[in-house]
Amino acid sequence: WTGGLFRPATGLFRFDRSPPSASKRTISCSSCVRSTVNSPPDGSQQKPYSFEPLSGRALVRVHGEDSVSFLQGLMTNDMRHFEHSRAIYTMFLRVNGRVFCDALVYRHPEAKGNDDFLLECDRPAASRLEKHLKLYRLRKKVQVLLDETYHTWVAYRAQADPEAKALPVDERKAHPDPHLFKDPRLPRLGYRVLMGSNGDQTEKLDRLLETFPGEITTVPRYVPFRYTLGVGEGELNLPDGKAFPLESNCDWLHGVSFHKGCYIGQELTARTYHTGVTRKRLMPLQFEGLPLEDVPIDVLREADIKNQAGASVGKLRGYSAGQGLGLLRIEKVLPAGGPLTLSVPGITHSIVCHTIRPFWWPNETNTRS
Repeated sequence: WTGGLFRPATGLFRFDRSPPSASKRTISCSSCVRSTVNSPPDGSQQKPYSFEPLSGRALVRVHGEDSVSFLQGLMTNDMRHFEHSRAIYTMFLRVNGRVFCDALVYRHPEAKGNDDFLLECDRPAASRLEKHLKLYRLRKKVQVLLDETYHTWVAYRAQADPEAKALPVDERKAHPDPHLFKDPRLPRLGYRVLMGSNGDQTEKLDRLLETFPGEITTVPRYVPFRYTLGVGEGELNLPDGKAFPLESNCDWLHGVSFHKGCYIGQELTARTYHTGVTRKRLMPLQFEGLPLEDVPIDVLREADIKNQAGASVGKLRGYSAGQGLGLLRIEKVLPAGGPLTLSVPGITHSIVCHTIRPFWWPNETNTRS
C-alpha cells in the first residue's frame, strides 16, 4: 500500500552523507536535483518543516460552466466557500449516508475562470470517483477526467505547539505560488503543493524550500504525524460504504455544511447532526513500541480495541510507525483514560495502546445515549 497507511514506502530523496554546515543543508535526490535550505535569517531555532511526496494520492479534474452547481449537489461541503477560499475539504456520500470517499478540492492553479477544480483523493478511489461523478453528470455542461498533470506533496511541521501556525506564510498577502494550498482542515496539517509531473523540478523545489525552512524527508512520515492528530484520510481510515461523515470528524474538520441544502446522502447526516449525538469518533492511538510492523494489512484491518475490563470500545482504522487511528466510543475511553488493548488474530501477547482527546476538538462533545 503506497499511501503509507500501514507500510512506509521507500523515500524519493536522500541527504548527503557529509554533515551540513551550521547555516545550510545540502539535499540531493534521485533525479539529480540539488537544493540548499538556508537557515532563518533572524537566526531563530524554529523547528524544521518536512516536505514530502504523497504517492498514494491522485487528482480528478472537474471543469465546465456547470461545475460549481454540479459539485454542490454531490458533496457535503458548500462550493460557495470558494468565494473566499482556494481549497475546501469535503466528502462524497452514498445514498444511504455512508462515506464514498473524502477529498480536498482545489481551484485549478492555472485556470483562467472560476469553473475549474481539482479533487485530491486516495489513489485507489480516483477511478471510482471519476465514474461516480460521470454517473450524475446527465445534461450538465461539465467535464470529468483523471488528471496526471500534477503530483501532490505536503509541507508540514511535525514538532510544534498545538496552536502554532502551519507555515511562515503571511496569510494577509496573496499566496506566493498558485500551486500552494493551505490545508483547510487544520493549520497543523500544513500545506498541500501541486508539483508538475513533467519537466525539470529544480526551480520549483528551490523556490518552495526557500518558503519552507526545512527538509525533504527520506521516509514517509506524514501519515504517522497525521495519526497523532487524530485525522483520517483515504480508503483505509474511511472505508467505502462503512464510515459515516460525523464519526469521521468531517464536521469538525470543516468538511460539512448544514446550511447548503440537499446533496446525495444528506438526510442521515443532517438528522444525526440535529439530534446532537455522535457516540463514536476517529481518535488517535499511540502504541507502546512498534508492535505491528510485521503484521499483514488484512489482519490489522478493523481489529478490535478493548478497555481494561475486556469490553470492546472500538475498531482499528489505521497504523503506521507506532501511531494509529481508532474508531472509538467516546464515553468509554474519555475521560476515564487508561490503557487499551488491541486484539489481533494470531497474536497472543497484549498490544497496548493509549488514546487522548485531540486538542482541536470542541470543548463540549455530546455523546449521550
